[in-house]
Amino acid sequence: MSSLFGILAVARDGVMAQTAALDVTGQNVAGANTPGYVRRTPVLESVTGGGVVMSGAVRSFDRFTYAQLIDQSGRLSSATARATAISDVEALVTPGADHIGDRADALFNAFHELTVHPSDTAVRSAVLSSAEWLASGFAETANGLDAFRGELTTRASDVATEVNQRLNGIATLDKGIIESRGRGEDASDLIDRRDQMVREVADRVGARVVESPNGGITLFGGGTVLYEGGRAAQLDVSLDTNGLLKVQANRNGNLIDITSGIQTGTLAGVKQARDVDIAGLQTSLDAYAKDIADTINAIHVTGFALDGSTGRNLFAPSATVKGAAHAMALDPAMSGHPELLGTASSSTDLPGGNDIAVKLADLARNPINGGSTASERYAAIASGVGQLRTTTDSEEAMRQDTVATATALRESASGVSTDEEMIHLQQYQRAFEASTRVLSTINALFDSVLSIIR
Repeated sequence: MSSLFGILAVARDGVMAQTAALDVTGQNVAGANTPGYVRRTPVLESVTGGGVVMSGAVRSFDRFTYAQLIDQSGRLSSATARATAISDVEALVTPGADHIGDRADALFNAFHELTVHPSDTAVRSAVLSSAEWLASGFAETANGLDAFRGELTTRASDVATEVNQRLNGIATLDKGIIESRGRGEDASDLIDRRDQMVREVADRVGARVVESPNGGITLFGGGTVLYEGGRAAQLDVSLDTNGLLKVQANRNGNLIDITSGIQTGTLAGVKQARDVDIAGLQTSLDAYAKDIADTINAIHVTGFALDGSTGRNLFAPSATVKGAAHAMALDPAMSGHPELLGTASSSTDLPGGNDIAVKLADLARNPINGGSTASERYAAIASGVGQLRTTTDSEEAMRQDTVATATALRESASGVSTDEEMIHLQQYQRAFEASTRVLSTINALFDSVLSIIR
């Protein structure tokens, strides 16, 4: 049979246990909207002789849903980075007006006017102006793409810096977690912060986590170990000999090329947009610039100018396809000399001969080098960019859905439901009040006993 002192101890333990449980519930409510917070569940256990104690709090952590979330988050970050880049590229290559296609049409219209007035200086000057306008369109677009690739290079370096900062933070937290658990202390807050940093790393370069028995983790990313045993790798972004992004991980002084291993995360999206999508667009633009310039030059070089000379190019020739758009310009000998335009097929037809001007004007509907008309070539480039924009936007939308699903699964397993916590608060509050009522009753009984003894 329990004594009054025994009942008093049971009530005391009940008050302390319910107070501790209320504290855990309060933490859950406070952390409900905190990124990375994992719900805690108080563990109440009975003790020998009656009573109850809170032996600790368990994190409601589900490793599978967490792994799914960081994987899908990395894929969404990659899709978002790529879609954002392509959106900017589309605005650069296909502006609402005065794009390369419009400028090519303007030049062919000027050629047509030249067929009607081959000796008119004003018409000839208009042709040169249109040719310069087209050349500057190619050069401006090429320069814009180069500049944007440079911005993406900077963005890639920034991402690497952000990853390095978080890897260092993970190293510090991981050490603290191992030490706290070794002392038997609760490390839930540290683990939450570490898991959140792991997700931030995954958002940038992709990541996979393996937990050790002592509570520490090994973090993989980019096909290598990014963190293990208190040592964090450091990422470095540079350009290789071909001007493509090169990502290296410095592990204890050893440089490891992980470029091919970067498959998800912001860095993967930046790399895909910079080195595949934009690089491919630059190749198409260079080929278009060279083909249209070479086709026009091949005709113009056969024409005779008003002074009877021949053999001149309208555009400065490009020896290679690579860089042709960037270098496209009016031939220096033609600049400011409309009289040098070759419009006649023979010097005897001057000044009214227009055979060559007609051939130049016919390029508006005839194929240029490469097998399509100039308008069709530009339309193909613009269409390709548009299709790429649609594809990347669709990929981003799909990844947003998968992340939403993964987030919902993670929240169901580890997130805080304020409705459930309010129920728990009421339960622990009532248990606390009941325990204090027992204490009050025992106190009254002691007073009665003492009054009898006196």
